[in-house]
Amino acid sequence: MEYRIEQKDIDLLRTAGMTKPDLDHSLKVATKGLEIAQRTGATLDLELVGRGALFHDLGKTVTHEISHGRIGAELGAKLGLPEAVTVIMEKHIRGGLTEPEAIELGLPVKDYTLHRLEERIIIYADRLVDIIHDGIVDIKEETEAEVHFVEILNGYSKYGKNETTLKRYVGYHEEIQGLIGGRIIDAAQLKEILVQGGGTLLDVRRKTDREAAPGMIPGAVWRDPEQVEQWAGEIAKDTRTVIYCARGGSVSQSVSNTLLKKGITVAYLDGGLKAWTDQGNSLR
Repeated sequence: MEYRIEQKDIDLLRTAGMTKPDLDHSLKVATKGLEIAQRTGATLDLELVGRGALFHDLGKTVTHEISHGRIGAELGAKLGLPEAVTVIMEKHIRGGLTEPEAIELGLPVKDYTLHRLEERIIIYADRLVDIIHDGIVDIKEETEAEVHFVEILNGYSKYGKNETTLKRYVGYHEEIQGLIGGRIIDAAQLKEILVQGGGTLLDVRRKTDREAAPGMIPGAVWRDPEQVEQWAGEIAKDTRTVIYCARGGSVSQSVSNTLLKKGITVAYLDGGLKAWTDQGNSLR
């Protein structure tokens, strides 16, 4: 779905009292978020990316303190903004707080997890825009912020905040750059690959996960992730391999890294088997 930032939303922020610097920042985040979303090639709600990014700092019309996320969500609800947008306002503080972080910052204890890729793209774009435009890091080209993202977060506490926040942002960076580089695909892309045929599809869920839920994506063959060194040699290097685990997390990442080191062209399913079934796709 094509989407462009709408003037009525910009006017709404102005009417709400957003200052020009804050509005300029929000516009930059929305523009960067849409650019990144399109580069991933994933099937996304671009309107949510654009509007969520544009309104993420609505609370700064009241305060620039850490509570601006919660306040923004309340203001957004009063303005009639969709819940999916107001949720982003509250969650964007530190990019998805853990319970201990929420307590430390004096914020309500609740689920701040960024469950949707659209949300993670907005948070990533927000951090990139800060790096590019704050004038703290010597950036000549915008792409340098992405290339040196991990290095910058480790070197500047303003962006990395603390170990927990830094790790979270690095995770978003790796996921999104993996999508952009084709190392990670979404359920719609996998479905298209399966229709076209060719390649190899491997179920690399842990043995316990597979035994608990034996259904598999059609065409997949199970391989024990603990034995990847033993079976990796069976995979042809001249064909594309796609793997998936239960949720597209550490198991897929570990197995794909091992296969990549062995010269195998591999991608893994973002969100794993859960993402596949959440899209209404069948198992065998």
